Amino acid sequence: MSYTAWQGRVAAQAPADARAEFIKQTYLHLGGAVGLTTVLAYALVNSPFAPWMLGLISGSQMSWLIVLGLFMGVSVLAQRWASQPTSVGLQYAGLAVYAVAEAIILVPLLTIAAFYSDANVLPTALVLTLVVFGGLTASVFITKQDFSFMGRALGIAGLGALGLIVASLLFGFTLGTLFAGAMIVLMAGYILYYTSNVLHHYPVGAHVAAALALYSALATLFWYVLSFMLGDRD
Repeated sequence: MSYTAWQGRVAAQAPADARAEFIKQTYLHLGGAVGLTTVLAYALVNSPFAPWMLGLISGSQMSWLIVLGLFMGVSVLAQRWASQPTSVGLQYAGLAVYAVAEAIILVPLLTIAAFYSDANVLPTALVLTLVVFGGLTASVFITKQDFSFMGRALGIAGLGALGLIVASLLFGFTLGTLFAGAMIVLMAGYILYYTSNVLHHYPVGAHVAAALALYSALATLFWYVLSFMLGDRD
């Protein structure tokens, strides 16, 4: 039977060829999202938008809180679109919207790393992020371990982290490198969780939603690896 004939069936229960195609499509779409964000972020960092946004968020904590709130709203909408089983167009729209939003939210941090810090910080953060992501991904594929049991704990930890971020913006305190390190660990947990879901729980045909889930963890991991490195050099 063809790949499309197995759509809607959990990938773990599909034949090997359909499962392999689902995994391939998931990571191809992940790569596409990363590529779109990279190209757009590079263009924005090297445009007048970058100093404008840097000035906006540095001038007021509330401005950054609003930006983060908008990003979170867009993220929820993008994930909802990407999970629509009846509309392929909406799925791709969700992934594209998230990739664009990610590029915009990364601009201030990338601008600081590119123009106001050691030249080695940005490439080192990129390499470390890819090494961590690749290592965690490989460990799941090799062991075939199901990490879905981590979902509730990760969700609670994520809500706690979000609360700390909002509190820091409202009350003006700095979270620092310790928080960035904790978030790196949390994102590592999410990568294990989402990767095992690709192997065990996502249905065939849901590769766009799976790619978006993986990308959300990968992009956030990069954010905090870069934040940790920038903070460590202050």
